[in-house]
Amino acid sequence: MEFEFSDKHLKTLYETGQDKKLRLPQGLAQKFVERVNRIEAAVTIYDLRIPPSMAFESLDGYENRFSIRINDQYRLIFEIDFRDRERTFGKVSILKISKHYED
Repeated sequence: MEFEFSDKHLKTLYETGQDKKLRLPQGLAQKFVERVNRIEAAVTIYDLRIPPSMAFESLDGYENRFSIRINDQYRLIFEIDFRDRERTFGKVSILKISKHYED
């Protein structure tokens, strides 16, 4: 799926593997890049359910906001601007890295 970053620091992290403003645990940047690459490779949202360990889910209270697990503590939050009636594919806007259950 096509994607964009809504945060310039996440874009820098994706492109270079580091960002001075984001203070992330060791190894999280690499996992973040892997997850963004999975989003890019996905044809539909169903592709984001594989492997199940990514724990793809819609977020309560938001119509088009979703998350996937980066590791046990952190999740990647994004929105999808759906391009079909069935709501299976669209443009992804990557919003933030969230510490699970703290944001």
